[in-house]
Amino acid sequence: MKCPYCGKEMEKGYIHSRDCVVWRTKKSVLPALGILAADAVDLGTSDAAGHFVVVYRCADCKKFLIDTENGNHTDSD
Repeated sequence: MKCPYCGKEMEKGYIHSRDCVVWRTKKSVLPALGILAADAVDLGTSDAAGHFVVVYRCADCKKFLIDTENGNHTDSD
C-alpha cells in the first residue's frame, strides 16, 4: 500500500489486543467493554491468538493507516 502523504510503500503490521479493538469519540472507563458503546466502531477481528487489526505504517511520515473495509476481517498471516 502506498502512503497517502508521501507516496512511499507502507509496511503491513498489526495492532493486537486481548480484548476488542474499537474507535470511540471518547475514552472508556472500562476499555474491554468499549465495543458496547453506541459510538464504537469495531476496527478488527479475532482469532485463536486474540483480537487484531491490520495496520500499515509509513516509517518516513510516522503515520499509521487502518483500512476497516478491506483486509481486517480476512487476514490469514
